[in-house]
Amino acid sequence: MVGEINLYDSNGVKQRKIAVDDTTKRVEIRDATGADIMDIEAHASRHAYGEADAIPNEGLRFAQLDKVFGSESVVTVTAGETYTVPKGVYLVSLGANTSVEYSPDGGTTWRTLIPVGQGGVVISDGSNVRLNNTGSADEDSYLLPVQ
Repeated sequence: MVGEINLYDSNGVKQRKIAVDDTTKRVEIRDATGADIMDIEAHASRHAYGEADAIPNEGLRFAQLDKVFGSESVVTVTAGETYTVPKGVYLVSLGANTSVEYSPDGGTTWRTLIPVGQGGVVISDGSNVRLNNTGSADEDSYLLPVQ
């Protein structure tokens, strides 16, 4: 093997390794003893157009995801208040006491999507996704639109 990365479980026991085969130069997943489990490159070719396990024509393709970032906006959410996220897809970075919540039923029930002070990807319909500041001071959060 040219190089390998060992993967351990939470008890510190090696379970798998990712390795590059000296002969084929292919990336492989091996078990803890070094036996082959999967040749990643050979497996990936199964999903190519027209192959045994091809991604269907209606499957999502990179061209559909080829997006750019818009201009980041700073949203100040008043202490104890909410802000409805406009329709769109965003990368968000939240204030220390601000979370992202969504409503599955039009505003009666609100569930936490991204906990306070975290970040992530948000898809908003323009009415059922909000920022909720549970703190005692106004806070800034950041929305970066993906266009």
